[in-house]
Amino acid sequence: MHVRSREDEIRARMADIAGDQPSAAERELLARLIRSFVGKTPDGVERLGELLRGGDRTALRDHAHGLKGSASNIGADTLAGIFAEVEHAARNGSVPDPDLTLGRLAAEQALVIGVLDDLAQELDQSLNQ
Repeated sequence: MHVRSREDEIRARMADIAGDQPSAAERELLARLIRSFVGKTPDGVERLGELLRGGDRTALRDHAHGLKGSASNIGADTLAGIFAEVEHAARNGSVPDPDLTLGRLAAEQALVIGVLDDLAQELDQSLNQ
């Protein structure tokens, strides 16, 4: 999947949340939602890495589940899918390869955060007009 698809996923979710013509208050809400995700997700992925490398599978499963929900809420479906894979593996008693999983997550997270940064700027500009 390419960058445009990530943008399409996220924009579709934003439209689900606030409609096609969001009010100023809704655009503000979307911008806060985006900034919260962008601010919290890198630390969450770092913690996931720690759990992949030696935490217990229950903690790994629960943490991956939370990250999956956050990614789904923002419309980052591909990223949510990777978290779902980790959650599923941990639920079934295994731990995915940490290096491979973290590499996939880093690449996907970079794409998603790039799209979200652009969208947040777009929302900010629309609020300042």
